[in-house]
Amino acid sequence: MKHIKEFDRFASAYQRQKIIQTKVAKYLVENSPFQGKYILDLGAGSGEVYRAITWDFEKFYALDLSAKMLSFHPTTKVEKIYCSFDSELCWQKLKKRKIDQVFASSSLQWSKDLDTVFMHLQNFPHLSAALFTNNTFRSIHEKLGIKSPIRPVKEVLDIAKKYFMVNYEIREYKLFFPDIKSAFFYIKKSGISSGEKRASVASLRQFMRTFDKNYLEFEVIFLWCEK
Repeated sequence: MKHIKEFDRFASAYQRQKIIQTKVAKYLVENSPFQGKYILDLGAGSGEVYRAITWDFEKFYALDLSAKMLSFHPTTKVEKIYCSFDSELCWQKLKKRKIDQVFASSSLQWSKDLDTVFMHLQNFPHLSAALFTNNTFRSIHEKLGIKSPIRPVKEVLDIAKKYFMVNYEIREYKLFFPDIKSAFFYIKKSGISSGEKRASVASLRQFMRTFDKNYLEFEVIFLWCEK
């Protein structure tokens, strides 16, 4: 296991909203031991994985529940599939496609039933996935006394190892902000938060006055899996 810390300082709020997800997708793709010709991207969004691929491929299946997100996805050699990877109907649709590699970057941490998702994924020979873990926004969660809505590393690994031979790596990132209000705006807009309100207005106000860090932490587990 590699455990790597990485630090980024950016002034632009627009760049910050996607910078971590972009870096995660790029690292996931660049370190993939397999270069598929028929690729499925789970939670494809606006196309970070697609843009990171440097090899020639025949077909790219961009799957996402959000039509709005997929409207920004590139279209060359792409078939867009609108469904949730937590839906059984979605996997029935995918059985009809020729797929030799699956990517899932910054998406599977929101699965309601990750075990079932991995059970379906074992039908494909190669999986490269990156999931944010519960140590993402760790300092904020600790200060507010709330539990992360996403899974710890051990739980993710235990599930993946049930279905695949797994190589994995854990990377830590920090993203710096001019003030805590900017950090909270990032959390809201970036898609890394679940969108759930888990702290009272009073505790948030107190937090904004007393929090002494100017950065957010992220922890990502990268999985490169084969059957």
